[in-house]
Order: sequence, then C-alpha cells, then structure tokens
Amino acid sequence: MAALLNDIMTLSKLDENQIESVMEPVDMLEITKEVIERLSAMSNEKHIQISIDPSEIGGLVTGVHRILDEMVFNLLENAIKYNKENGSVIIQMNILDQEYEGKSLKFCVMDTGIGIPKEDQDRVFERFYRVDKSRSRETGGTGLGLSIVKHGALLHHAKVELSSTPGIGTTVCLIFPLM
Repeated sequence: MAALLNDIMTLSKLDENQIESVMEPVDMLEITKEVIERLSAMSNEKHIQISIDPSEIGGLVTGVHRILDEMVFNLLENAIKYNKENGSVIIQMNILDQEYEGKSLKFCVMDTGIGIPKEDQDRVFERFYRVDKSRSRETGGTGLGLSIVKHGALLHHAKVELSSTPGIGTTVCLIFPLM
C-alpha cells in the first residue's frame, strides 16, 4: 500500500510539473550500478544475470536524480519480474550523434523475458495497465512503474521506445537529449 501511495504521489507531481528538485548533471552509469545493487536480491532469487554492455560509454544527462533513479529502477525491476528463470538483462548506453537532432544518450534495458504481445505494447505505459491480469498478484507491483517512466521521460524531454516479442524478450530504450 505504501508503494502504491508513493507511486501515485510521484505521478501526480510529474503530471503537475511539481517536482521539487533541480536539474543537474546526472551520471546514468552510476545510477544504473546503484539500482542493480538494490535489485540484486530479487535478481539472485530468479537467477537472472544482469550486466552492463562492456562497450557502454555511459553519459551525463541533465535531469532530476531522484526521478532518473526511479525510471531506471522501474525498468530493471520489470526486466527481472517478467523474465524467465535463469534469464538475463543487458543494459546498453550509447551516444548518438544525429545530424538534425544533435547528440543524445540512448539508454536501453533488454531482457530475455516473457515479452509483450503486439496489441498490448501501446498500452503498457498507461496507469495500472497489466498485460497478464492473472499474474498481477504473483508479480506484485503497483501497475504504475512504466507510467512513471513515461512521465519521467517527458520531464527530461526524452523519447521512449519499446520493442518486444512474446517468448523472446523486451527492450525499452530512453533517448535523452544532450546539451
């Protein structure tokens, strides 16, 4: 119940642009390492291997540390929760240099989980939406994690991309503009 209230409060503040933190340079690699540590018991329980792609270069984004941390936490928690026993999660970070859009940091979480059917992919960022209602009790959570990711991305002027294949896995990428 406390997690639900906390998530609702976060979403409400994001909706109303009432985040009380300042924008500052935030190291996405450091946040990712901290979140992996906090989720280690959960990943160990399911024998999920989490790794950061060795070719990653990390990057600083201008943002609200607490919200970025929550976004990474929600993505990694979902990648573990909806993964298969003995599965894996890979995090990639790359700098993109697009001629018309400038430089950006592409942060991706890829899992070997259960995947999301095509017809549900547009809806998973909605509040309380669950693909498999029968697993709701089993997996826990508030049903607000991906909605927080979406609203956090809006706050940071980032794009969210999702690709998924049932039985194969899911990739969620956040693309942050770099100044």
